[in-house]
Amino acid sequence: MCKLEGTETREALEERYHRALDAAGKQLSYRALSEAALRKKLLEKGHAEDAAEYAVAWLLERGLLDDAGLAASMVRSYTRKGYGALRIRQELLRHGIRREQAETALEGFDADLDKMTALLNKRLRGDLSDRKEVGKAVAALQRRGFRWDDIRRALDAYGARMEDEYE
Repeated sequence: MCKLEGTETREALEERYHRALDAAGKQLSYRALSEAALRKKLLEKGHAEDAAEYAVAWLLERGLLDDAGLAASMVRSYTRKGYGALRIRQELLRHGIRREQAETALEGFDADLDKMTALLNKRLRGDLSDRKEVGKAVAALQRRGFRWDDIRRALDAYGARMEDEYE
């Protein structure tokens, strides 16, 4: 047995790395994680920093950990749920996706006008005359992460649809 730094043998070091890699695989079997989130989970589980780095590097090298793919998937998922670009970016960052990758994943994002008008309809029930209620509906869209220009577009489409129904 050859001795490495301190008193740890090569076999013990390899065992530590394999335990971290097994733990990483187990975490990824539950759900997709970003590099940063996986690294954090491994450290929280008590794995040494070098072992966590080894596991992340091993998975990256084999294409089993893909932040860009995860970000694109999250954008699609949150779009289907009716969220806007601002909220989606916030969720990407919260899940450990780097800002540049989040911006790349959001390129070409287009707010779902149908989801926005459905929310307006649920809140306003066809009545645009009550400014206070319109303000509350706009605030609800803002909380969902929609930009003002998208909200304005949705209000215009909703108002036009209401006019068409009453003509």
